Amino acid sequence: MKHIIIFLGLFVLVYLFYLLFVISNKKALNKMKDGRELSFLKKNYNLNYDKLNLKSVVKAIALSNSFILAFTTTLVTFLNEWIKNVYIWLLVCMLMAVLLLIPLILMTYHLVGTHFKKQLKGVKKNV
Repeated sequence: MKHIIIFLGLFVLVYLFYLLFVISNKKALNKMKDGRELSFLKKNYNLNYDKLNLKSVVKAIALSNSFILAFTTTLVTFLNEWIKNVYIWLLVCMLMAVLLLIPLILMTYHLVGTHFKKQLKGVKKNV
């Protein structure tokens, strides 16, 4: 139960941070156009942000980043209860974080990219 609370708390906290400082701030939202997340999605999924709502794409990225951070942190705190030696715990946590972060980023961004690619196909059909 403790880990679910940690996960949900971190998820909400990170998403609120994105909401307050990126999504609701026009200057930061415009800077996101040149960010790595959007350039990754644009390059790999051929997304045209002129036809998509930029705010909805950034919200989806914020949700995926919140999930990635909350899941990884929850897993690391879960490992803290099993491994009592601090040095081994740090080594295992760093390895788990690296081994988890890359696939999590690729999977969640794949979901975001395919969602908005399907949404673009729907926009093209309606025009």
